[in-house]
Amino acid sequence: MFEFKVDGALDIGSSGIKVALYKNKKIDKINFVDYLDMAEEKTVAIQESLETLGKKINLKGKNLIVTIPASKFYVKTLEYSSTKEEGGEADLEAKIEEDLEDIISGYTKDDFITQIETIYETDIYKKLVVITIPVEEIEKILGILSQFKIRVLKIIPDFIALNNLVDILDQKSEKETNENIMIVDIGGDTSKIFMSTLGTLNMLRIVGVGGSDFTEIIKEHEMLDYEEAELEKHQLELGNDDDRKYKSQSEMSMFKDLTSIVNELTTQIENSLEYFNTNLTEGRISKIFLTGGGALIKGFKPYFDDAFDLPCEEVDLDLLNLDYKKAEDRELLSTFRITTLMGALIKEVG
Repeated sequence: MFEFKVDGALDIGSSGIKVALYKNKKIDKINFVDYLDMAEEKTVAIQESLETLGKKINLKGKNLIVTIPASKFYVKTLEYSSTKEEGGEADLEAKIEEDLEDIISGYTKDDFITQIETIYETDIYKKLVVITIPVEEIEKILGILSQFKIRVLKIIPDFIALNNLVDILDQKSEKETNENIMIVDIGGDTSKIFMSTLGTLNMLRIVGVGGSDFTEIIKEHEMLDYEEAELEKHQLELGNDDDRKYKSQSEMSMFKDLTSIVNELTTQIENSLEYFNTNLTEGRISKIFLTGGGALIKGFKPYFDDAFDLPCEEVDLDLLNLDYKKAEDRELLSTFRITTLMGALIKEVG
């Protein structure tokens, strides 16, 4: 439990900042701000966006759960022999520290914050997921947020927030709980492909394919600025390229390039499925959850339905049965762009 009540959650993403405030057991306010200049130094972009967001919602003095991008973290799955002998835990900690020093350049115990979760354990074997981040990254975020008088209750990776959300939704659904599930989060610059075993993060991959790739293709072919290309992106629909009537050779070329991006992401998911299933201790992946702002593009889910033999589901926030102060916030939450925020919040107040 926290010393202070949870007022909401703040998601500092790769393309913008989102906030949800919680009051009297209701979603009180929701808002978001996209970074004005994606090429701008991130610290400046975050500060400017918080200033803009602060004019829409009063954040001063709020007690918030904060999520930050997966790219800030190192995530490793490590395996060790189990032992019940005296001093075994201390020996294991020393082995983990030694392995992290070999894996991560510049790693020292004092300069990194590390969380360790047990995925699977027997009398002779232990499989762990290790999540670590440089202390200076956390201090940088805390420094920025303190300028806006925001009290940070907890900082968590965005993929942990999503994993928490999917686990809660899976338990609330009337279907049988899935032991091993894959979550595909199509972000702006990158996509996260990760696996969860009974609610515990198991493995994570970050691939360099995201919604901004589609925007850049549209921008180039249609000769639009970035904002116009973003709007155009959500009017397009993927799939049925053979039956599509093109207005020009340029449009045909554009859809060919867009399809190549989808194919690349599909290949990355297929590779991840194969790798994850090969390295699972027990069972196989039984379901794929699709989320992320990039997944708002029409035709994404049908494309994946055809590409994989596994059920592919969108994240259904209605299962949370949340109450809202404003009806329009329910509509806003129905889009994929708010799922990380809800994952961070609902874990603490749900």
